[in-house]
Amino acid sequence: MYRILFIFLAITLVCSIAEANTQQTVDAICKQTIDIKFCSGVLGKNQEATSPSMKDFLKVTVTEAERISADTYSFISKILINAGSGPGLQKCVEAYARVNASFTNAVSLFNEERYAEIIGLMDEVSYGVGICKTDFNVPGYNINPMIGKNRETNVLAAMEKIIGHMVSS
Repeated sequence: MYRILFIFLAITLVCSIAEANTQQTVDAICKQTIDIKFCSGVLGKNQEATSPSMKDFLKVTVTEAERISADTYSFISKILINAGSGPGLQKCVEAYARVNASFTNAVSLFNEERYAEIIGLMDEVSYGVGICKTDFNVPGYNINPMIGKNRETNVLAAMEKIIGHMVSS
């Protein structure tokens, strides 16, 4: 009876330590970004391992970045179709086509274990976000939603750079 209890407590202790180490790693990564809460939410998603490696964190980040950028590209494209064209809006759509392609390429590079090359792609993402100015009105919104989407995209690019450096070094 005591042996079973001891084994149970030992397993619980090991899991608690692993969770604490994982949280410390997440905190260390996310404190380097402009949005700790968003970053932590991304890294907390789909963690299959109890004690994820840096490659596990990078996999979650590139996967979520690709999904979010595809959603953002779709969102801004629908605004263009529904609201009509404007120079700022058109540039934003073109910029997110570029951002989306870069994040998709990052997934391919991850799958090919070419982690260092992901870092360079994130400069293209940052450039694309810089092109997407938010000085246009979006019908149905008091505040242009692209402000938040640009922020999230910058955080995702920073996360891929930070974790990419950790994995490739």
